[in-house]
Amino acid sequence: MSFNENLKSYIKAGYPLIYVTALEPARAAASIETVSRSLNGQGYPFHEWKITTGWDGSGQGNDEMEIFQTIDGLEESSVCLLQNYNAFIGENPEPSIVQNFIDGATRWKGATPRTVIVVSSIYKIAPELERFFMSLPYEMPNVEQVTEVVNRVADGWIEAEMFSWDSEGQKAKIIANASGMTEDEIENALALSLVKTKTLDPDIVMTEKAKALEGTGVLEYTPFDGDMSMVGGLENLKDWLKRRKNVIFDPRAKEFGVANPKGLFLLGPPGTGKSLTAKCIAQEFGLPLIKFDMSKVFSKFVGSSEERMRMVFNQIESLAPAVLWVDEIEKAMAGASGGGDMDSGVSKRVYGQMITWMEERSKDKLIYIVATANSIQGLPAPLLRRFDEVFWADLPTESNRREILKIHLTKRGKDMPIKKDVSKITSLTQGFSGAEIEKVVDASLVDAFADNPNDPVLEGKHLIEAASSIIPQARLNKEEIETSRMWSIGRCKLAQQGDPVKLEGLEVDRQSIINTRKINLN
Repeated sequence: MSFNENLKSYIKAGYPLIYVTALEPARAAASIETVSRSLNGQGYPFHEWKITTGWDGSGQGNDEMEIFQTIDGLEESSVCLLQNYNAFIGENPEPSIVQNFIDGATRWKGATPRTVIVVSSIYKIAPELERFFMSLPYEMPNVEQVTEVVNRVADGWIEAEMFSWDSEGQKAKIIANASGMTEDEIENALALSLVKTKTLDPDIVMTEKAKALEGTGVLEYTPFDGDMSMVGGLENLKDWLKRRKNVIFDPRAKEFGVANPKGLFLLGPPGTGKSLTAKCIAQEFGLPLIKFDMSKVFSKFVGSSEERMRMVFNQIESLAPAVLWVDEIEKAMAGASGGGDMDSGVSKRVYGQMITWMEERSKDKLIYIVATANSIQGLPAPLLRRFDEVFWADLPTESNRREILKIHLTKRGKDMPIKKDVSKITSLTQGFSGAEIEKVVDASLVDAFADNPNDPVLEGKHLIEAASSIIPQARLNKEEIETSRMWSIGRCKLAQQGDPVKLEGLEVDRQSIINTRKINLN
């Protein structure tokens, strides 16, 4: 149901207290007034309060402590909108205000029918008032509304003979890039593009959307130019993704009954290409990549984390189609599988919201979720069942290490060393992650330049020395990796081919480390 339909139902049902969160409070207020004046044919009386202008812009009654008496004196069934009154019912509110709302909830539900609606761009409410307020988010514009805004702005410039559409494809791209923005943000982005370029540039609209997303502090547009050829190893995962890509975007698949995919879960040690894969998937699928930082959702205000999640999910769906990347999800889910006593159970409630949304989100909107995790610790089992597949990305095998080495050398314009040196390097990097192999390449370039700044040449010896001096994380996290490996058996598909890298021999050899450090110092 739409916001207007939901609000109409709540008002007619006699809900006395409603809290509306809206990124566009002015538009939300206009919608609330429209709904109020449409009820029961003749409409319900509508009144708006602001601390700056009082009731209905009269300048009267702008004292936040006196609103309750005014509300009781208004016409029966009045809808009373309080703009940003959350400032007085958030953290450490006046006890008298809290009590007035509690008493009013009973009075306005019964003898003195009223609907009191708090509207704000943020959700902030004292715990003792939460159960009395019905929370209702004001949705982001849907595709039809986005299209209407784009047409309205464009038509004005077309009439002035200052703009014309190049193609229907240009218009479709503008609409797609504007999805997930408020109407104000869309209008501003279109106006900026027209002023700068005399046309509607999809890239400018996307750039402005990225800024808007970053303003939420939770979602981040992450443009990326690479593809899966930048990912070394993970052959099984690449094949799996290739088959899924061919199905996702074939209209015949939907006719055949194939549902939109849910997403992919990547588990494995740090540095094994999970995050890079998430970025490359978006590029391969031709979809925008949106990074979702769940840890930033949590708030010190009890209840506000859940409300933020509702707003975020609403915004995510408005971005469809897109790839949603949730990095290191196990950190955000810490506490969800336990008692939740450390954060008053907020982790468990937010986790519950995440699970519910993943299961019940709109099937018509393609949001491909790619979640990554470095550890199995804190991962609730029901979460993993919400993905199409769970892959275990292990430390790269010998052939994978050779491939990763070539990728990073090529990216820096360097050739592979002779075969004998490559064999030595791949042997020395046993237990290294892809990120650590990249570190080897970077360190070797520094050494090669230091040896001869006038005519630097990267040789195999530089790579060998760099590989010898770096201590892989597998030495420090050997037990944790083994534990996660054992857990993955029968629960995850293997992302790469071949036997897993043996961790025997990676135990810390203190004398070897000391000798290596002495060599480096000399």
